Amino acid sequence: MIPLQIISLIFGLYMLYWSFLSYKKRLFYFNELMFWISVWTLFMTVAILPETVKFILQTFQINRVMDLLMILAFMVLSIVTFRNYSENRQLRKKVYEFIKNDAIKQSTSGKKSSQNPRLR
Repeated sequence: MIPLQIISLIFGLYMLYWSFLSYKKRLFYFNELMFWISVWTLFMTVAILPETVKFILQTFQINRVMDLLMILAFMVLSIVTFRNYSENRQLRKKVYEFIKNDAIKQSTSGKKSSQNPRLR
């Protein structure tokens, strides 16, 4: 095994462990845990046995496994970035509506909020 394969294997094992810890902390559902276990297992398999993806390389006329991994990484990063942006916008909209409704409620009742005055 070359050093890059060893580093990739260690990284994959660490990410498996981190995924499991996230599940234990109830940040992931079981289905999400299974998805991430599949992703990191596939990653380690391709890192250790790059010849397992030769048929994909030949089909799409890609020269090296590293090129395929980089293409896939950019695709995944694009998806994650778009999803993160969309969820951020959705959360921002919910916070705006909550603050707006709270302000309307306070103005109609004439009472001040029971929040900490330092946070205003």
